[in-house]
Amino acid sequence: MSNWIGVDIGGTKILGTLFDEKGNKLKTEKKSSKSSKGKEKVVEQLKKVLDSLLKENKDVKGIGIGVPGVIKDGKITFTPNMPLNEFNLAKFVEEEYNIKVIIENDANASMYGEWKFGAAKGAKNAVGYFVGTGIGGGLILNESLYKGSFNFAAEIGHMNVYPEGPLCGCNLRGCLESLSSKVAIQREIIRKKERGEKTLIKSSDLKGIVKSSTLKAAYDQRDDLVRGVLNDAARYIGINAGSIINLLNPEVIVLGGGVMEALGEQLIPIVVETAKQYSIPHIFECCEFKLSNLQDDACLYGAFSLIKEKVGV
Repeated sequence: MSNWIGVDIGGTKILGTLFDEKGNKLKTEKKSSKSSKGKEKVVEQLKKVLDSLLKENKDVKGIGIGVPGVIKDGKITFTPNMPLNEFNLAKFVEEEYNIKVIIENDANASMYGEWKFGAAKGAKNAVGYFVGTGIGGGLILNESLYKGSFNFAAEIGHMNVYPEGPLCGCNLRGCLESLSSKVAIQREIIRKKERGEKTLIKSSDLKGIVKSSTLKAAYDQRDDLVRGVLNDAARYIGINAGSIINLLNPEVIVLGGGVMEALGEQLIPIVVETAKQYSIPHIFECCEFKLSNLQDDACLYGAFSLIKEKVGV
């Protein structure tokens, strides 16, 4: 029986899973991405993950990889949060392992995973927001993953929600990612701390990328600073979602990524209420908001599904 590998490369971690033909998980490997140390270190960490998974089973027919950023023909043409710009990852992995590879935007892969196996299963039209280090978006339109004319579609995180807002990693100002991602949330917490506002979050928790569990703990303990920052982040997502609802009339909006996995119960009602305020009522009523079913595994399942369909075995 053929086996497959799905990989999720993120700003803080690289997660890989060996799947069987039916999508059952056989083994999972996780390493820090060490993205602050440059491209060579990220590639080294990726190889450690793949080597470990391939050691378990030699009958691997393909490797699917989700990566944040803009992907074209297997090359990462732009990624705002990792040192992989202009790197042909597909070519590198295929030459290194002599196995067929597909590279997809991580949010596209996550949305595909949710459509195949998770919260959007069975939907004709669905939208995904994946809120982590950055913000990714994915679209299922007419029961198909929509990529646009040149594979660049669904950059929801780089849609403008506040023209006078902060500068984003993409060099535009006021993007959703610059206001609602974990990087943006951390920036606001630090800014408010430096202004003298009190928070339960320690400075040591803010040295790297703050953990979603740390944010949740502070939120649950009624930390006013953290609650204010996170509630604002949720409202900006809702503003964007209102426009998306008016534009695409989806049946389902899936909210995933580390921030939503940790704080979905608290933040999704704010997203929904804000989206209602910024969308046409009878279109809004057609749309259901759902928390990701697959959570950390969404990209893995999507990458697995995409490479399996590409190879056609």
